[in-house]
Amino acid sequence: MSSTAPLTVLGDYAMDEKTVCIHPNDGFDLGLMTTEHVVRIYVGDAGDPTDLPDDAYVYGTVHLKNEVRNGHVELGLKSAQRLGGAKRAVVHYEKGDRYGTLLITPA
Repeated sequence: MSSTAPLTVLGDYAMDEKTVCIHPNDGFDLGLMTTEHVVRIYVGDAGDPTDLPDDAYVYGTVHLKNEVRNGHVELGLKSAQRLGGAKRAVVHYEKGDRYGTLLITPA
């Protein structure tokens, strides 16, 4: 599983919980090269990600955008609230057979 350095969390009213935006340099740290990827997303404090049930994930898209500042992650406001008020989060990515898994945990 690859991870980013702690990123600053930006909650956005205009985004839904199925969308995550990061800078392409942060995406490169995760091994993501193209501008968007369909992934399973979990936002919150996950002690052991293998213990999470399938219904804890939502299917969504991670976008790599130059408009997002390096070192930041943009989430929908609902997703940002699941981090428990954390101002920084770490994004983890694990490649899957069909869809990768994106975990966003408080730093």
